[in-house]
Amino acid sequence: KLVGTVTKFELVNPHVWVYVDVTSPDGKVEHWAVEGGSPNALLRRGLRKDSFPSGSVVHIEGYRAKNGSNMANGRTVTFEGGRSFFLGSSGGPKDGKEK
Repeated sequence: KLVGTVTKFELVNPHVWVYVDVTSPDGKVEHWAVEGGSPNALLRRGLRKDSFPSGSVVHIEGYRAKNGSNMANGRTVTFEGGRSFFLGSSGGPKDGKEK
């Protein structure tokens, strides 16, 4: 689980990328890259180019890279206002749409 501020969003093939700055417990800012599903699958679920505006605070659940780097495969993203989005390319919520 990560809590951070969106710095960049890339809607590119073969997977979307959300870049976030996460402040660690010691106060150091860590730059994270979170991979999502394919743009086509996520566009069908309601994702748009402006879905992740820079400066937005997000809570991300996912799976960290096996090599321990600051990369992850994202599962869900929840914005401060409560809106959530499934980032994976399969599975997830039954309707697959943004809440």
